Amino acid sequence: MDGDVVNLSGAGIHQISLPQGVDPTTVILDKNDITKIDNLEKCQHLKQLSLAGNRLVRMTSVAKLKNLTVLNLPDNSIVAIEGLKELTELEWLNLSANSIKVVEGLTNNYKLRHLDLSDNSISQITNLAHLVCLRTLLLHGNIIKTLEGAPQNLPKSLAILSLAENEIADLNEVRYLSCFQLEQVSLMNNPCVLVTSSNSYPCYCITTHCSVL
Repeated sequence: MDGDVVNLSGAGIHQISLPQGVDPTTVILDKNDITKIDNLEKCQHLKQLSLAGNRLVRMTSVAKLKNLTVLNLPDNSIVAIEGLKELTELEWLNLSANSIKVVEGLTNNYKLRHLDLSDNSISQITNLAHLVCLRTLLLHGNIIKTLEGAPQNLPKSLAILSLAENEIADLNEVRYLSCFQLEQVSLMNNPCVLVTSSNSYPCYCITTHCSVL
Protein backbone atom coordinates (compact mmCIF):
# COMPACT_ATOMS: atom_id res chain seq x y z
CA MET A 1 0.00 0.00 0.00
CA ASP A 2 1.25 3.50 -0.82
CA GLY A 3 -0.31 6.95 -0.89
CA ASP A 4 -1.90 6.48 -4.29
CA VAL A 5 -2.77 2.77 -4.32
CA VAL A 6 -4.67 0.68 -1.77
CA ASN A 7 -4.52 -3.05 -2.55
CA LEU A 8 -6.48 -5.33 -0.22
CA SER A 9 -6.98 -8.22 -2.62
CA GLY A 10 -7.57 -11.66 -1.16
CA ALA A 11 -7.88 -10.33 2.37
CA GLY A 12 -11.17 -12.06 3.21
CA ILE A 13 -12.97 -8.72 3.39
CA HIS A 14 -16.78 -8.71 3.64
CA GLN A 15 -17.26 -4.92 3.82
CA ILE A 16 -15.16 -2.13 2.33
CA SER A 17 -13.21 -0.24 4.97
CA LEU A 18 -10.12 1.73 4.00
CA PRO A 19 -7.41 2.82 6.43
CA GLN A 20 -8.11 6.12 8.16
CA GLY A 21 -6.85 9.23 6.41
CA VAL A 22 -6.05 7.72 3.01
CA ASP A 23 -7.26 9.30 -0.23
CA PRO A 24 -6.00 6.94 -2.96
CA THR A 25 -6.31 7.24 -6.73
CA THR A 26 -6.52 3.45 -7.08
CA VAL A 27 -8.34 0.90 -4.90
CA ILE A 28 -7.99 -2.84 -5.59
CA LEU A 29 -10.25 -5.19 -3.64
CA ASP A 30 -10.19 -8.28 -5.85
CA LYS A 31 -11.01 -11.81 -4.63
CA ASN A 32 -12.83 -10.95 -1.43
CA ASP A 33 -16.42 -11.53 -0.22
CA ILE A 34 -17.73 -7.99 -0.71
CA THR A 35 -21.45 -7.68 -1.48
CA LYS A 36 -21.82 -3.89 -1.65
CA ILE A 37 -19.76 -0.98 -3.00
CA ASP A 38 -19.75 1.52 -0.15
CA ASN A 39 -17.53 3.62 2.14
CA LEU A 40 -15.58 5.04 -0.80
CA GLU A 41 -17.38 8.35 -1.36
CA LYS A 42 -14.81 10.23 0.75
CA CYS A 43 -12.06 9.27 -1.69
CA GLN A 44 -12.15 12.50 -3.68
CA HIS A 45 -9.23 11.50 -5.94
CA LEU A 46 -10.31 7.94 -6.70
CA LYS A 47 -9.81 7.22 -10.41
CA GLN A 48 -9.52 3.43 -10.61
CA LEU A 49 -11.57 0.84 -8.73
CA SER A 50 -11.32 -2.94 -9.00
CA LEU A 51 -13.60 -5.44 -7.25
CA ALA A 52 -13.06 -8.50 -9.43
CA GLY A 53 -14.15 -11.83 -8.01
CA ASN A 54 -16.42 -10.67 -5.24
CA ARG A 55 -20.12 -11.25 -4.48
CA LEU A 56 -21.67 -8.11 -5.98
CA VAL A 57 -25.21 -8.33 -7.34
CA ARG A 58 -25.93 -4.59 -7.71
CA MET A 59 -23.60 -1.76 -8.70
CA THR A 60 -25.78 1.31 -8.05
CA SER A 61 -23.44 2.62 -5.36
CA VAL A 62 -20.74 3.49 -7.89
CA ALA A 63 -22.86 6.54 -8.74
CA LYS A 64 -21.12 8.41 -5.91
CA LEU A 65 -17.67 7.88 -7.44
CA LYS A 66 -17.95 10.52 -10.15
CA ASN A 67 -14.23 10.81 -10.91
CA LEU A 68 -13.68 7.18 -11.93
CA THR A 69 -11.93 6.56 -15.24
CA VAL A 70 -11.46 2.79 -14.73
CA LEU A 71 -14.05 0.41 -13.24
CA ASN A 72 -13.22 -3.29 -13.04
CA LEU A 73 -16.03 -5.55 -11.78
CA PRO A 74 -15.64 -8.93 -13.52
CA ASP A 75 -16.49 -12.30 -12.02
CA ASN A 76 -19.33 -11.17 -9.76
CA SER A 77 -23.10 -11.77 -9.98
CA ILE A 78 -24.15 -8.35 -11.27
CA VAL A 79 -27.55 -8.51 -12.98
CA ALA A 80 -27.76 -5.03 -14.57
CA ILE A 81 -25.58 -2.15 -15.73
CA GLU A 82 -26.54 0.69 -13.42
CA GLY A 83 -25.22 3.63 -11.40
CA LEU A 84 -23.06 5.00 -14.22
CA LYS A 85 -25.09 8.08 -15.22
CA GLU A 86 -22.82 10.48 -13.30
CA LEU A 87 -19.58 8.74 -14.24
CA THR A 88 -18.94 10.90 -17.29
CA GLU A 89 -15.13 10.49 -17.06
CA LEU A 90 -15.26 6.69 -17.35
CA GLU A 91 -12.94 5.35 -20.09
CA TRP A 92 -12.51 1.66 -19.26
CA LEU A 93 -15.26 -0.67 -18.00
CA ASN A 94 -15.06 -4.41 -17.39
CA LEU A 95 -18.27 -6.22 -16.44
CA SER A 96 -17.31 -9.63 -17.81
CA ALA A 97 -18.41 -12.90 -16.21
CA ASN A 98 -21.54 -11.53 -14.56
CA SER A 99 -25.28 -12.16 -15.10
CA ILE A 100 -26.14 -9.20 -17.34
CA LYS A 101 -28.88 -9.75 -19.94
CA VAL A 102 -29.36 -6.28 -21.45
CA VAL A 103 -26.88 -3.64 -22.65
CA GLU A 104 -28.17 -0.46 -21.00
CA GLY A 105 -27.25 2.23 -18.48
CA LEU A 106 -24.39 3.76 -20.50
CA THR A 107 -26.25 6.86 -21.71
CA ASN A 108 -23.76 9.47 -20.46
CA ASN A 109 -20.49 7.55 -20.68
CA TYR A 110 -19.28 9.21 -23.87
CA LYS A 111 -15.59 8.82 -23.02
CA LEU A 112 -15.66 5.02 -22.88
CA ARG A 113 -12.87 3.52 -24.99
CA HIS A 114 -12.89 -0.08 -23.71
CA LEU A 115 -16.03 -2.06 -22.81
CA ASP A 116 -15.92 -5.70 -21.77
CA LEU A 117 -19.31 -7.43 -21.48
CA SER A 118 -18.04 -10.91 -22.28
CA ASP A 119 -19.34 -14.06 -20.56
CA ASN A 120 -22.75 -12.69 -19.66
CA SER A 121 -26.25 -13.57 -20.94
CA ILE A 122 -26.65 -10.84 -23.56
CA SER A 123 -28.83 -11.78 -26.55
CA GLN A 124 -28.90 -8.52 -28.53
CA ILE A 125 -26.50 -5.72 -29.46
CA THR A 126 -28.21 -2.48 -28.36
CA ASN A 127 -27.75 1.09 -27.17
CA LEU A 128 -24.07 1.78 -27.87
CA ALA A 129 -24.06 3.97 -31.01
CA HIS A 130 -23.60 7.16 -28.95
CA LEU A 131 -20.28 5.98 -27.49
CA VAL A 132 -18.22 7.77 -30.12
CA CYS A 133 -14.85 7.08 -28.43
CA LEU A 134 -15.37 3.34 -28.06
CA ARG A 135 -12.55 1.37 -29.69
CA THR A 136 -12.79 -2.08 -28.10
CA LEU A 137 -16.00 -4.01 -27.48
CA LEU A 138 -15.81 -7.54 -26.08
CA LEU A 139 -19.01 -9.57 -26.31
CA HIS A 140 -17.67 -13.11 -26.50
CA GLY A 141 -19.33 -15.79 -24.43
CA ASN A 142 -22.88 -14.45 -24.71
CA ILE A 143 -25.99 -15.75 -26.52
CA ILE A 144 -26.12 -13.38 -29.50
CA LYS A 145 -27.74 -14.98 -32.57
CA THR A 146 -27.84 -12.11 -35.05
CA LEU A 147 -25.84 -9.01 -35.94
CA GLU A 148 -28.72 -7.31 -37.74
CA GLY A 149 -28.91 -4.49 -35.19
CA ALA A 150 -25.18 -3.71 -35.28
CA PRO A 151 -25.25 -0.82 -37.82
CA GLN A 152 -27.79 1.12 -35.74
CA ASN A 153 -26.48 0.21 -32.30
CA LEU A 154 -22.68 0.23 -32.54
CA PRO A 155 -20.45 3.30 -32.92
CA LYS A 156 -18.40 3.78 -36.08
CA SER A 157 -15.32 4.34 -33.88
CA LEU A 158 -15.01 0.58 -33.15
CA ALA A 159 -11.69 -1.03 -34.05
CA ILE A 160 -11.83 -4.34 -32.16
CA LEU A 161 -14.98 -6.44 -31.80
CA SER A 162 -15.08 -9.86 -30.16
CA LEU A 163 -18.13 -12.02 -30.86
CA ALA A 164 -16.56 -15.42 -30.24
CA GLU A 165 -18.54 -18.17 -28.52
CA ASN A 166 -22.00 -16.79 -29.25
CA GLU A 167 -24.84 -18.46 -31.17
CA ILE A 168 -24.38 -16.94 -34.65
CA ALA A 169 -25.38 -19.72 -37.03
CA ASP A 170 -25.17 -17.95 -40.40
CA LEU A 171 -21.85 -16.57 -41.60
CA ASN A 172 -23.77 -14.11 -43.80
CA GLU A 173 -24.56 -12.19 -40.59
CA VAL A 174 -21.07 -10.71 -40.95
CA ARG A 175 -22.37 -8.44 -43.70
CA TYR A 176 -24.00 -6.27 -41.05
CA LEU A 177 -20.51 -5.25 -39.93
CA SER A 178 -19.40 -4.00 -43.35
CA CYS A 179 -20.12 -0.36 -42.43
CA PHE A 180 -17.41 -0.39 -39.77
CA GLN A 181 -13.67 0.09 -40.27
CA LEU A 182 -12.79 -2.75 -37.92
CA GLU A 183 -9.19 -3.82 -37.42
CA GLN A 184 -10.08 -7.12 -35.80
CA VAL A 185 -13.20 -9.26 -35.44
CA SER A 186 -13.43 -12.59 -33.64
CA LEU A 187 -16.16 -15.10 -34.49
CA MET A 188 -14.42 -18.17 -33.12
CA ASN A 189 -16.57 -21.03 -31.82
CA ASN A 190 -19.84 -19.74 -33.23
CA PRO A 191 -21.98 -22.32 -35.06
CA CYS A 192 -21.36 -20.52 -38.38
CA VAL A 193 -17.60 -20.87 -38.07
CA LEU A 194 -17.74 -24.48 -36.90
CA VAL A 195 -19.92 -25.42 -39.87
CA THR A 196 -17.66 -23.52 -42.26
CA SER A 197 -14.59 -25.28 -40.91
CA SER A 198 -16.15 -28.72 -41.21
CA ASN A 199 -17.15 -28.09 -44.83
CA SER A 200 -13.89 -26.40 -45.80
CA TYR A 201 -15.65 -23.29 -47.10
CA PRO A 202 -13.43 -20.22 -47.36
CA CYS A 203 -13.65 -17.65 -44.60
CA TYR A 204 -13.66 -14.03 -45.68
CA CYS A 205 -12.94 -10.61 -44.31
CA ILE A 206 -15.57 -7.90 -43.97
CA THR A 207 -13.27 -4.97 -44.81
CA THR A 208 -9.94 -4.64 -46.53
CA HIS A 209 -8.28 -3.68 -43.23
CA CYS A 210 -9.80 -6.33 -40.99
CA SER A 211 -8.62 -9.68 -39.73
CA VAL A 212 -11.22 -12.29 -38.78
CA LEU A 213 -10.32 -14.69 -36.00
